[in-house]
Amino acid sequence: MRFLVATLLFINSVLAQDKYPKDYFRSPMDIPLSIAGSFGELRPNHFHSGLDFRTEKREGIPVYASADGFVSRIKIGTGGYGKSIYIDHPNGFTTVYAHLQIYSPLIQKKVNKEQYTKQSFEIEMFPKPDEIPVKKGDLIAYSGNTGSSGGPHLHFEFRDTKTEKIINPLFFGFDSKIKDTKAPQITGLLAYPIGDSSQVNNSAKPIFINLSLQSDGTYLAGQVVASGKLAFGINAYDTSDFNYGKNGVFQVTTFLNGLPYFGYEFETFSFEETKYINTFIDYPRYQSQKQRYQKLFVGSQYPNSIMKEIKNDGIISVFSNFSLNYRIVVQDFNGNSSIVNIPISYAKLPAVYEVEKKTPYLLKARNDNSYAKDAISVFIPANTFDEDFFLNFDVKNNELFLHDDSVAALENMTITFDVTDIPTKEREKMFIANLDDGKAVYRSTYKKDSLFSIRTKNLGKFFLMKDLVAPKVYNANFKEGDDLEDQKTLKISIFDDLSGIKEYNAYLNGKWILMEYESKSHRLTHNLSDNIFENGRNDFKIIVKDNLGNSTTFESYFFKTK
Repeated sequence: MRFLVATLLFINSVLAQDKYPKDYFRSPMDIPLSIAGSFGELRPNHFHSGLDFRTEKREGIPVYASADGFVSRIKIGTGGYGKSIYIDHPNGFTTVYAHLQIYSPLIQKKVNKEQYTKQSFEIEMFPKPDEIPVKKGDLIAYSGNTGSSGGPHLHFEFRDTKTEKIINPLFFGFDSKIKDTKAPQITGLLAYPIGDSSQVNNSAKPIFINLSLQSDGTYLAGQVVASGKLAFGINAYDTSDFNYGKNGVFQVTTFLNGLPYFGYEFETFSFEETKYINTFIDYPRYQSQKQRYQKLFVGSQYPNSIMKEIKNDGIISVFSNFSLNYRIVVQDFNGNSSIVNIPISYAKLPAVYEVEKKTPYLLKARNDNSYAKDAISVFIPANTFDEDFFLNFDVKNNELFLHDDSVAALENMTITFDVTDIPTKEREKMFIANLDDGKAVYRSTYKKDSLFSIRTKNLGKFFLMKDLVAPKVYNANFKEGDDLEDQKTLKISIFDDLSGIKEYNAYLNGKWILMEYESKSHRLTHNLSDNIFENGRNDFKIIVKDNLGNSTTFESYFFKTK
């Protein structure tokens, strides 16, 4: 039976693969490919949209165009993908290369020109099809660690050029470049009583179920005695040969009494769907214990593109005189699988049922909801939350208390403070802050007349705060009056502890110069090879502003000869 189930699932996966070319695209690097992050992997507030390839713990690995095409987009940001490049191919697909260190000389020249024209490190370019054509194997960049990267690697992804839906790169033949004979690992199983009168093993709360390894390699779950409705969730990860990391799983399928019941597969999804990761996992458990249990059941909102089978929302009804067998199959792209068999029997056992804490504010998830007290109001659009619940809402001493982070907001809410009673002069450096892990965090605040507003998915405590402290400029890699004859770069650090850096501008002898910003180290770098400096004395100046208009100016000078 184990072999039959795995074979059927593998055949379905193979059929899906026929939609994509297998030998059209080459590897983006000439080093052995090792996955640091898998497609669809569970990340904070999003599904991972590509494959992360290791780069030997270093930067500067040559990155090549995976096929003929043209550079359709270049984007540089201090967060996110950092330095990235997009190539449109004539077969209807786009490849994306991200967290780059630097572009190839031809592309870098165009990028620098645009940065100097816009006088900005952060830019976005959309070259015309005939502007930067590339051939398969052309050098386009070097790997790096820019943006929100947590270490040197190459983020590589495929998109449908027209729809921009993201597609698993393994479907394009990259599975053959990564040896994988290891099955996914299931490290935890939870049973969830669903509804007010349901229970599992004397519990009305989610309960752990023990797993024991059998001689045939499958797992047998411990006793599951239930009444009413229940569902399951798993904690699982995947790995591959020569891979020491724990990656996300590709496919999960469940069977009830031998028939397909619930399943998903990470073949493709849209960027709009990635927000549903917080309904896909047991979000309260993740928030309280940092464990990402994947639910094998759904509510009203879920990532439809990855779902392959949903019966009764994945929820199982357990009645008297019925015995059920539930089977979970976790499979990787290469067909390696792990199986859990769960026998379910009926019994009405005593259980302690928790009384739901009610407040005056029942939030109807499918409706718009508005709340107001004193000078503070909250607007929550329909479908911001997945389920109805009693909302904790209160205002005390001009501070808003808006529930807690045990529930996930899928859309932005609008929070508004009426500051009519605050003198106009005092409002200039004021903003709406949110308490996050005990620290006040700046939220981008829209101001119109006497109304301050923010749009946020955060819950918790909100209050007004002032930022009166200018950014810090420090740790330049030269001293005033130094001779920089052999120096290739100017470096200096900038930091703002509250509202954050909004902009910075640096000048040499009155001319704007490009300084690249590395947000993780708060470090700015100017390459003197830009040849903006003059023979002899050079006057350096940098002006840094935060989001409330506080400004710091640093000036110095050095000597250098061309």
